[in-house]
Amino acid sequence: MPDIKHLNIICYKWGTLYGPHYVNHLYSMVGRHLSAPFTFHCITDDATGLADGIKAHPLPDLGIEGIWRKLMTFQDDFLGLKGEYVVSLDLDIVIVDSIDFLLEQPGIDFYIGRNWARKEGSARASGSVYRLKVGSHAFVWDRFYSDRENAVDRYHGKTRLIGEQNWLDANIPAFDFFPEGKVVSFKRHCKARGHYILGPIGERFGWTTAAWGEAVVPPGAAIVSFHGDPLPPDVRDTYSGRWRHAPFVSKHWH
Repeated sequence: MPDIKHLNIICYKWGTLYGPHYVNHLYSMVGRHLSAPFTFHCITDDATGLADGIKAHPLPDLGIEGIWRKLMTFQDDFLGLKGEYVVSLDLDIVIVDSIDFLLEQPGIDFYIGRNWARKEGSARASGSVYRLKVGSHAFVWDRFYSDRENAVDRYHGKTRLIGEQNWLDANIPAFDFFPEGKVVSFKRHCKARGHYILGPIGERFGWTTAAWGEAVVPPGAAIVSFHGDPLPPDVRDTYSGRWRHAPFVSKHWH
């Protein structure tokens, strides 16, 4: 039986890449697939269009940009929830089955999924889904914010707007990972990738093997992460570039 009786679900939304429907779909998916009571929080620069039942919080101006903002979850009393469990969910995920595994293992203060990157030296964990007991890892935020410019300089990814996974990797000695196969990658685990026929020529004319076959959710998966491109609506109704059509999106992403 699950041990945690209540969860605080949080997500972040800023800018224009993700409209309010991403938040609303996430709220609905959690409601369908989590058996325990929950409070749904959205930290955002624009709460317009959010569904009733979503607790919106203004995105604070802390002098940081991009995904680094998500590290504020590690503040000692984040949202006044010290001692409570929060689950951070990226907006580009699709929940396809029960997420009650997030209620288990209450003795674990920080619970996260593995990173799927194959590149040597990549961060060990993926920030798309994690559970945190608020206040338990305040050092993650305190170290970052006290020297944030140097932290971004040293640990950023392809651009200076990303890199929070690298920061977690550098500052948390050991991770407790979710059960294997519960959180998966659309790109890595769903048989989603096709290839361009005749390489660059095929890419130019849109000749791709992704036009045949469909992406599928692996058995036992609960959450599919669409990190980077494509996003769920890109493959909901048809294929997109080298990525196959994913019918499970239309079934679950609403």
